[in-house]
Amino acid sequence: MKNLRYDNEQCQSVAYEKASPELLRQLRRVAVERRPECCLGCGFEHGCSVHGCAAVRKAIDILEGRP
Repeated sequence: MKNLRYDNEQCQSVAYEKASPELLRQLRRVAVERRPECCLGCGFEHGCSVHGCAAVRKAIDILEGRP
């Protein structure tokens, strides 16, 4: 029963999505390096200046339990 959470909207248990190693590596870079140097070639998205940092948005989705 590890890595499960309860989805109230769907009335069922669903597995937690885990952060990929690539996402974790990029989040560590964003935390310690200056922007935009840490963002060059991150591989997540090329439109972050319009939509915000793709790595941070993905981490927020995982923490909030969104698919």
